[in-house]
Order: sequence, then C-alpha cells, then structure tokens
Amino acid sequence: MFYLLKKFLLKINYKFLIYVLLLLFILIFLLILILIIKYIILYNFYIKKDICIKSNNIWHKNLIKLNINNKFIKKQINKYIFNFIYYNIGIPPVYFKKLWLINNSNKLIHLIINDIKFSKKNIYIIFYIWEPGYLSNKIIIELINASKRGVDCKIILDAIGSINFFKTDWPLLMINEGIQIVKYLEIKFNNLIFNRLDLRQHKKIILIDNNIIYTGSMNLIDDSYFNKNIYLGIWIDLMIKIKSKLLGNIINIIFSYDWELQTGINILKKEINFDNFNNIIINKYINWVQVITSGPGLPRNLIHRFLLNLIFSSKYRILITTPYFIPSNSIIDAICTVSSKGIDVSIIIPEKNDTFLIYWSSRFFFYDLIKSGVKIYLFKGNFLHTKLILVDYNISVLGTINFDFRSIWLNFEIALLIKNYCLNKRLFNILKKYMNYSILINLKFIKNKNFYEKLLENFFILFNPLL
Repeated sequence: MFYLLKKFLLKINYKFLIYVLLLLFILIFLLILILIIKYIILYNFYIKKDICIKSNNIWHKNLIKLNINNKFIKKQINKYIFNFIYYNIGIPPVYFKKLWLINNSNKLIHLIINDIKFSKKNIYIIFYIWEPGYLSNKIIIELINASKRGVDCKIILDAIGSINFFKTDWPLLMINEGIQIVKYLEIKFNNLIFNRLDLRQHKKIILIDNNIIYTGSMNLIDDSYFNKNIYLGIWIDLMIKIKSKLLGNIINIIFSYDWELQTGINILKKEINFDNFNNIIINKYINWVQVITSGPGLPRNLIHRFLLNLIFSSKYRILITTPYFIPSNSIIDAICTVSSKGIDVSIIIPEKNDTFLIYWSSRFFFYDLIKSGVKIYLFKGNFLHTKLILVDYNISVLGTINFDFRSIWLNFEIALLIKNYCLNKRLFNILKKYMNYSILINLKFIKNKNFYEKLLENFFILFNPLL
C-alpha cells in the first residue's frame, strides 16, 4: 500500500499541480470579487423584477379590502407626516386606546404567553430570531395548546436568523399539532448569483385575534437562558404592545403579504370584518399610529425617503438610537443640515458592536456630524439594540429599522409612527437614561485617533452597501 502511494507521488507533476491550484485560487478570488462589486454597485438589485411585480399585486389586492375613502383620508391627514406613508403604500393612520412599553425579554415573554392563553381566533407571528430555551419554549407550548383549541396559528421565521430553532425538534412537533411554519428566504445555490444572500426577513410582529399587536426591536429570546456574548453583555431593547382592531387589520394585511410572497397562498379571508376607515377624523387629541413596512414590490427607497422627510420635519429636536449606524450620504447631509439650523440632534449608538465591520464603519461619520453640532453618545456596558427615533415632542418611530443600508434599502422591515405626547415623554426619559450610561464624543476624541484607526474606518466604509 505505502509502496503504491510512494510510486503515485513520484509520478505527480508538481509544477502542473501548482498551476491548477493557482488557477483555482484565482477563479475563487474573481468570483468573490464579482459578488462584492455587484453588491456595492448594484445594491438595489436584490430580487427578480417579475417577483416584484407579483408582490406589488399581492400588496394592493390585500390593501383594497380596507375599503378606504381616499378623498376623505387625504383631506384629514394633509397636515401631518402621516401623509407620506399613506400616499406611497396606502396605509392610513389609525387611532389606538391602550399601549404598553416593554424593556426586558422576561416581561415580554410572560405577556405573550398570557395573551396566547386567551386567544380565540388567530395568532400570526413573524420574527428574525427565535432562540429556543426556557421561557421561549413556554411560548411554543402555549401555541400548541391554542392550536388544539382551534386557533389559527401561523409563524414566519427567517431561515438564517432562526437557524438554531430549525435545528431542534420543535418545528416538526408544532407542525404535527396543526401550527403552520414558514422558513423564510432559505439560502439556495441560485441565490448566490441572482439575489443578495443578505436579504432577510427582519420584521418582529405578533398579532393575536386581530386586536393585540407586538412589535419593536426584541427577538424571541429568553435573556436568562441565551448564551450571552461576554464582550457585549445583555441586549438592551424596546418592544411595544398596542390594542387596536384597526391596527390589527393592517398588520393582518402585512402578514398576509409576507405569507403569500413566500408560499403563494392567499390567507386573507373574505369573512374578516374590516372596520370602515371613512369616518375617522384625525385631530390633535387622539392617539395615532401608522405602520411603515418594506419588502419586494413596495417602493425600494420608501424607508430612505421617509427618514429624510422625518428629519426635515423636525422643529426642535431629534433623538436617534440605533445599534447599526451606517447611513447614506443623503441622511448624513440631512442630519447635519437640521443641526446647523439650531435643532438639537442627538445620536446614541453602542460603544461595542456585534459586527466588526460596523464598529469601524460607523465611526467614519463622527467628524462631520460633530462639526455640525450633532451630539454623539457611545452607550457603555451592555449592547444597545433599541431602534428608536424621537422627533420634537409628539412623534416617535419604533420598530426594526436600523440606520444601515440593509434596513433602509433591502430587508423586510416594520416600524410604527406614533403621535402621542405621553408616550413620547416616556420614550424621552428612556433615552435620557441611555445618555446617562453613555460617553459624549467630542472633536478632541476624533482628532486623537491614531493612523491605524483612521485606516480601518476609511477601508471598511467601502463595504457600506454590504452592512
């Protein structure tokens, strides 16, 4: 055996073998380079045109069931920031009565479990990450019990974000009990060439009986069980729970759009009683909420233009907190412009980050922002994952949208635009607490950067569209 192996090795033309390996290496390098160039230059090329047309049709087919009187709504919302969303994707603002803010996973999961226990009709869930373990498993058990009672349970989970969930026995057990689960945007070979691998289902939604809605920045993770990154610590998040039948109907449409886009099945039942929007009169004394959402078939630059409009609509102050701050040049210019006009602008980002590229890229913008009067805070300790914008004294945006290219241009995202003075006062106090645990950056901090730090910032900003 060893003699034959030795004889074979002696016959090998090593020079030829080296050439083959070198050629293989060059081909792999060229393939990677082509993909990077495609992502950087053609970052908006993420899904086939015919699918976009199909999904646009799905969206408008579902939206028409709201039976909105366009002339009436346009007349009512003309003076508010709400009109931008309505004119672009057809979602009107609606009123709500009750609202809860949730700032830890333990409380969130217990609230969800309790609402599932009393559910009667349907439970629709979309999450980027569902990490099984302890309290998260109790949600699964309650969902199984609800399904046995005849409650329609449907779940959409991102294939990459929830990869650990799909490795367990839970999905099969839930399917066997009548719960429908969709693995969203699975990685396939043809995606490598024709689509972006980083197109993700990033929404976080729970809809119960078309009346109770949860959304925000938290994933379905029990922090007491989840293996925390020692470097990052606990993730700091915010979720919101709202009771509103009108909002529930809109979330139902959004869920149905996502479901049909992936499965081809329309689940929006004709017998659902959609409330009539035509007699809603918007005034300053009512609490208003409006959904902004993104995905294929909807305007690709919707969130980008919305953020620009929101920034320029400010009169007194803007407070932004985001874990990933790599905005477009237009957004940077808008922030600098309003700040230079005397508007108080503060941006809170985590001192540490779970992504090496984002850590260095975000620092590239500090100098221009601070020079324009923007206050930048680096949150110390745990990982600040909250995605929140507070404008003036009565407008807030809370959801899944980050200030990066993936959220703004690519991912399936959702956020709530809320007009409510009491809520925004509470949110302001939360942001003040974030600031108290943060370091305020000044120009001295920027100028004290060494050569290698500046080099890393300038290098990684080239990969902006990938982040």
